[in-house]
Amino acid sequence: MFEKRSLSPLVLRSPRPSLALGVSLALAAIAAETLAIYPLAHVAPVVSLGVVYLIGVVVVSTYWGIRLGFATAVASALAYNYFHLPPIGRLTLADDRNWVALASFLAVAAATGLVADLARARAEEADRRRREADLATEMAHTLLAGADLDDALAVTAQRLAAAIGASSAAIERGVVGGDERRSAFALRDGEQVIGTLVLPAAFAAGDRDRIVQRIVPALQSVLAAALQRADLQAEVIETASLRRNDEMKTALLRSVSHDLRTPLTAILSATAALDPDQHDPEQVGEVREVVLAAATRLAALVEKLLDLSRLQSGAAEQHVGAYSLEEVIGEAVEHVGPDSRLVRLSLDEDLPLLQGDSSQLERAFANLIENAVRYSGGKPVSIRARTVAGRVRVRIVDQGPGIRAGEIERIFMPFYRSPGQPPSHQGAGLGLAIAKGFIEVNGGRISVESLPGQGTSFIIEFPLGGAVTRQSAAA
Repeated sequence: MFEKRSLSPLVLRSPRPSLALGVSLALAAIAAETLAIYPLAHVAPVVSLGVVYLIGVVVVSTYWGIRLGFATAVASALAYNYFHLPPIGRLTLADDRNWVALASFLAVAAATGLVADLARARAEEADRRRREADLATEMAHTLLAGADLDDALAVTAQRLAAAIGASSAAIERGVVGGDERRSAFALRDGEQVIGTLVLPAAFAAGDRDRIVQRIVPALQSVLAAALQRADLQAEVIETASLRRNDEMKTALLRSVSHDLRTPLTAILSATAALDPDQHDPEQVGEVREVVLAAATRLAALVEKLLDLSRLQSGAAEQHVGAYSLEEVIGEAVEHVGPDSRLVRLSLDEDLPLLQGDSSQLERAFANLIENAVRYSGGKPVSIRARTVAGRVRVRIVDQGPGIRAGEIERIFMPFYRSPGQPPSHQGAGLGLAIAKGFIEVNGGRISVESLPGQGTSFIIEFPLGGAVTRQSAAA
């Protein structure tokens, strides 16, 4: 049955005490009222004092119901007859008019008890309806305000069980069948079953009509609204995602078209300057240098675009094996070209071999070193590698202008270009994004420390969990 709780200080809404207490109170009330009539008999006729017994009848009927109230009325009538109506001490009446008085008392007592019991029942019914309305409001608030529908359903089920006095409850999405231990109530949106309310079978048996008529309609309407809200949110998120993808594609096309056009323009301009009728070796050499530089730049850009595409799609093919960090960094420094003279290496001699894709990490370090050299303003760039607290840590430090605090979180975004980059650099803004991606897919992590005017440090760390000793690798 629905849990009876004290939800109001009013008498009619208080919890019903035990039957033993009711019987004890009824007997005590009859005894007290019987004694109270003796002094009252000096100021009023005994025949009219039967109303005194109505006090106990009303109280008992109000708290314990009409059955105990009527029993109290009968017992009061017997006490009234035995102790106060002549002949005293016998359950008979000397005057026929006293029979009318006694019958009238019983009728009034029964009617009074019935009215009190009905008033309490109506109060309890109003209380249940109020709790059900509060429950519907709470369910609506929980299901319609929660970010995650499944979590909201779990919370709603717990509160519903507490409100109706069930030991447990569950709200499942879709169709769930009942069995001997649980009862299932289908929640519908029109003809479609959108969920199931599951309650213990023992509880549901006694309150099935109330659940079907009051709980299920409120719950299924709120659940239908919550599902519609979740669908709308998913559509909004999908639309926003598509819009962002379109914006990224537009930015990509703009950036790539500019970066591709620059070397292509150089190649076309250089080749157009060649005179097919006059073969000037010096001019041919100059054109060759221009075309080679532009083509090299174009090939590097295409390679970076392919790397970024593989990383974003999760399709970067890896060839994992033991690698030497010294060799990877050394190869990366050579990719920098003439500016490699600015790089200062300080690597521990006992660095362990690590597990990963050396070619990916070589490209990652090459991008980081190129970035550091570019912003160093001709000053040395230091690269240090140490084993620290169970990790191999590499620190690439330049002496450039540094990075503003607001930019640090954005420098690893594809196509982001720092406003403070040198005018001579026309990069696509892909190097740091690719470096971060390759480092992370190989189990590492990268962070940045920078203060404006004091240079920038890129810190790369790899766990030693996949490290192997040089002796075991050689074996």
